[in-house]
Amino acid sequence: VALPQLLRERGMERLAEQPRQILAHLAEAWLPASAQQLAQAANLPVTMSVHPLTFAWVVISVADMDQALGLWVDRFGMEIVTRRDGRDAALAKAWGVGADDIIDQALLRTPGQREGGVHLVRFRLPGPAVREGAASTDLVPKSVDIAVRDIQARYDELAAAGYKFRSPVGKLVTDTGLVVHEVHMPAHDALNLVFVEQEGHPEPTSSKGYGVAPQIVVISPDNLRESSFLQSLLGVEQISHNRFGGPSIEKTIGLPAGAKLDIRIMGDSKIDYGRIEIVQYEGAASRDLYPRAKAPARGMLSVTYFVPELGSVLARAGTLGVTDLGIVDGVYGPGRLAT
Repeated sequence: VALPQLLRERGMERLAEQPRQILAHLAEAWLPASAQQLAQAANLPVTMSVHPLTFAWVVISVADMDQALGLWVDRFGMEIVTRRDGRDAALAKAWGVGADDIIDQALLRTPGQREGGVHLVRFRLPGPAVREGAASTDLVPKSVDIAVRDIQARYDELAAAGYKFRSPVGKLVTDTGLVVHEVHMPAHDALNLVFVEQEGHPEPTSSKGYGVAPQIVVISPDNLRESSFLQSLLGVEQISHNRFGGPSIEKTIGLPAGAKLDIRIMGDSKIDYGRIEIVQYEGAASRDLYPRAKAPARGMLSVTYFVPELGSVLARAGTLGVTDLGIVDGVYGPGRLAT
């Protein structure tokens, strides 16, 4: 409001008629990517995913929204689809918190992708981190995968920026001969990020060389039951199923002798993004930390699917504990919501 008046006082009448264009140029020149996108994204409608077998958003609760946007937008090159500053009574009800407890949200996607987005949310009083002190075998939402191009270069640039990694870049060979390079990095709110590059299968990324999120990883006590649940409720595909064991796996992961690993990837075989990898550690002790993954705790809390028609999903749910919240209007736009 004050900019046109200031320009007129200094004899710059022509510029005073174009304050929005001036501010846009200033933002492009001087502000980080996250700040540049905020005005553009403020009230844009959310486009629903056209692939109901993939999750549209993984919900991540953060204590510091600016810090989180600095990582996901400025560093990884995700775009802000929409930003909502202030209360969201509809989602607050769904998540079992007070109507005023949600104070800031941002929906982010890798440019060109409609699946596997990140939904950042900040609560008025953020709780403890879901994964704080968790062991690798504990039952808990474990990590967010990030596809990268030139993983060593990405490692080097993040290390130069002050980020710490759990180990150097490692190399894995699956039983089908696929060569995968990966490295783990702790992030804000005790998140675990896994950077992955598959030889011969480059996944879509942003211009900065990062793609979020091909899949998230969660630990399950019973993979057969979990995969059956996802298939029967949402119709998702079981894209792959692998079992691993032996001394090398035990040493790499820190498992007791004789323990095995069951890994199943659920989603849409035609879509690279928005998949869930469920992991079961057999023969290893696991604490159940899932009660922590509840708002307003910090870290990964849930995933959001958009489906063409919710009534049929609820009919299939039967007695599985699904709660129908009816028609709501929150950050995702108006629609019927169930949890």
